[in-house]
Amino acid sequence: MQKQSSKNVPWVGRARHWLGASCLGLAACASAPAPRDGSPADALADALAGQWSNAAQYAAAPAALKVAASVDGDWMDLQHAAFHRVDAPLLGDTVLYLEWRSGAADGPISRQRIWRFTTATDGSVQMAFHAFVDAAPYAGRGDTAGAFTALDLAALRVYPEPCALRFVRDGSSWQGAVSAARCRITAASGRQMGINAQVELRADGSMLYQESGELADGRFAFRVPPTEPYRFVLAVPATD
Repeated sequence: MQKQSSKNVPWVGRARHWLGASCLGLAACASAPAPRDGSPADALADALAGQWSNAAQYAAAPAALKVAASVDGDWMDLQHAAFHRVDAPLLGDTVLYLEWRSGAADGPISRQRIWRFTTATDGSVQMAFHAFVDAAPYAGRGDTAGAFTALDLAALRVYPEPCALRFVRDGSSWQGAVSAARCRITAASGRQMGINAQVELRADGSMLYQESGELADGRFAFRVPPTEPYRFVLAVPATD
C-alpha cells in the first residue's frame, strides 16, 4: 500500500499509518517509535516532528537585535530546530528528541532535550521535558536506528511533576505553558530557579517558543529569547 505523503496532510494532524507501513530491514522495525494510537499526545508529537527554522524571523530582525546573547539585553539569533520521534521504550510510547543548532542545520549544537508526552483524562497533553546528564553520545543521532532504545530516566535530569507543560488544543492550534510559580528546579549549575516556558503550534504552520529561568530574587538566570519568542517555520516535515 502506498503511504500518503505528509506534505498533503494538514500539518497539525499528520497521520503516519505506522501499522500499514513496511519496515526496511529488522533494524528499522526494531527502532521505529511505538505505533500511533490516534491519541492527542500522538497528534501533538507528530505535529512537532520535523526540521524547523526561524530564518525568516532572523532575516527581518533589526541589526540591533543581532548581537551576542545575554541575560539582561535583548537579542535574536538564528536557530535550526530538529524534533525527532524516537523509540525510547523505557521513557514511554510518545517521545521526542530535540536538537537545536545555531546558525544552520550543521551549526554548533545549542540545545538537546527529551520531551515525553502523555494524554490526560481531560484530553489535554502533558509534556515532561528533560535535559541530559551527558548529551554528547546522542548528538546527531536523532534518525539513527536504536540510538535511544536503552535511554532511561537515570541518564536524564528529572524535574518535578508540576514542571510538565500542559497543552490544550484550540481548533487547529496547540498551546502549552508552565510558569515559574509552579515549576521550581535545581539546574545543572546547582542554582534553584523557576522555569517559565511557552510553546505554541499555530494553524498557519508556525511554532512559537520562549523559555526563561527565574532566580529566587527575581533576576533571570537565562532568557531564550528575551522579549520576542522564536517564530519557527517547518522547513522539512518528518518522514517515516
